[in-house]
Amino acid sequence: MLVDRLEDIKKLLVENNKVFVSDLKNLYGVSEVTIRKDLASLVDIGFAKKFHGGAILNTKSTVFDKTIDIQKNQEILTDLACSQIQDDDIIFLGSGTTCSILAKKLSRFQKLTVVTNNISALNDLLANVYKVYLIGGEVTTTDDITLFSSDQKLDKYFENIYVNKAFTSASGVDINAGITVNSIISTYIYKHLATMPCTWYMMCDKKKFDKISMYRVADLSDISCFITDKKIDKFVDHFHKNNINLLSK
Repeated sequence: MLVDRLEDIKKLLVENNKVFVSDLKNLYGVSEVTIRKDLASLVDIGFAKKFHGGAILNTKSTVFDKTIDIQKNQEILTDLACSQIQDDDIIFLGSGTTCSILAKKLSRFQKLTVVTNNISALNDLLANVYKVYLIGGEVTTTDDITLFSSDQKLDKYFENIYVNKAFTSASGVDINAGITVNSIISTYIYKHLATMPCTWYMMCDKKKFDKISMYRVADLSDISCFITDKKIDKFVDHFHKNNINLLSK
């Protein structure tokens, strides 16, 4: 998938500072023309600079700085999430890039079963876990990077499927507005999770707090535990008063 390949190439640039068209062509099994188009896309957003036969990381770009910060935060969130998973768990894994990164780390667990609507994470889940159940329905994206699906009639789907833990992320976390997201398709899943007897973990970096997005999907009290990269005082107080767990580095 194009978006997955672009993200992989960005990671290779961060790790190695440069990439070569010939190497990428062999790595992904696509044509040189395709790889050159991929690199041109990264040049257009300021992430890379082209040279003959490849591209080099543009370390002076604000896009680069933001990408590094996001990746660091996602590594923190997903490592903390892994500390809450055990062998034989049956978990729900939500959509978005943070959940997709978590999917890559699940190979360390034995006989893990995952129910998900995260289409972009499907290949990693199939490679890393014992069983995978994919929720069908309309397919969409909110970030032009990851794809997810959902259906309004989830009761019937979950009728014979039980999960003991759920891991999701959100677009906004606000004391008054609660949990908010940017897609109405996402609301079907989140509102159903609030009715299920499972431990619900919400992975959100510090920038998601005090932010409100378009669709409200849950009260803060519906969440069993918030996983974040940095504690924010007013939310720490609110969570303590309402018996909501908070996990951070």
